[in-house]
Amino acid sequence: MGNKSSGPKVPSIQLKLDAEPSDGEKDLAGTFTPMLEKSAELLASLQAYSGCDKAIRAALNDPNAETETAAWKAVTAAVGNLLTYFQWAQSMEKEFPRLLVALCGGGADQKVPNNQALVSILAKIFEFAFRFDELKMTNPAIQNDFSYYRRVLSRVKSGSSRVKDVGDSNPDLTEEVANRMSFFYAYPTPMMKILIDTSFKAEDQASKDELVNGLSLLANVSVVQLTDPATTAGARNLLYCTMSGAIILVDHLAAMGVFHKKSTVRIKQCVSTLKNSGDPATDALLNSLRFTTRHLSDDTTMPDVKKLLA
Repeated sequence: MGNKSSGPKVPSIQLKLDAEPSDGEKDLAGTFTPMLEKSAELLASLQAYSGCDKAIRAALNDPNAETETAAWKAVTAAVGNLLTYFQWAQSMEKEFPRLLVALCGGGADQKVPNNQALVSILAKIFEFAFRFDELKMTNPAIQNDFSYYRRVLSRVKSGSSRVKDVGDSNPDLTEEVANRMSFFYAYPTPMMKILIDTSFKAEDQASKDELVNGLSLLANVSVVQLTDPATTAGARNLLYCTMSGAIILVDHLAAMGVFHKKSTVRIKQCVSTLKNSGDPATDALLNSLRFTTRHLSDDTTMPDVKKLLA
């Protein structure tokens, strides 16, 4: 793997994104494997989420017991799906810092090549987060349904609703959980926000410098590997996600972000690689860099990078 491009020197590490967990990785991998096994099902459900707009409009335009009951039943079922997505995010919020510490704490130069299955897990988490947020952003029905659900629920509790059959309440959907869900879905990219926010919690067990250096290493190794013509299409997709996710986290963790001249990431090469990939799937990743990062609009951002992301 070459290091001819300008920027930080990159060690010769080949990421094996189909690696099986070693004995030392099995415990942590066992925590994330069931979550990732469920991720495809969640994405399929979210992609098929059509919303309750028709039933809600009927209840608003012709408010009576029949239309309001039909709308309530529709949104209750829909909110059950929204709760499932949110619960997955909460599980990730709890466990994600452990993964970052395992890969970055104590020196990523050794941790990354010796924990390839954990790198693969991180890549798949980033892949899921980007896809989830892309689907969520293009589906306004999610927030509309949840807002309607909360308005009607308030009326049901006060006894002022026309809904005839309220049905059994979901014991997992408490008022506190509903409030947290409201904040979660109000954010344009909720799943990536979870990863950003929880990355700071990893500082309890690894220094900020270790986290920044480890994630920078992953971004830099990924972009170098993407220049290799032998890299398969499947590996490329995960490498794009790893690189982009690592860039976003570094931009939030590092005091000056990731876009300045002395960045720990080969940021110009990374953005150029995404921009010139010829793969339509990278458009969403470029948008994530534009809108989910923190320092892109800073005066210290390199003009060439700003131009690439304009």
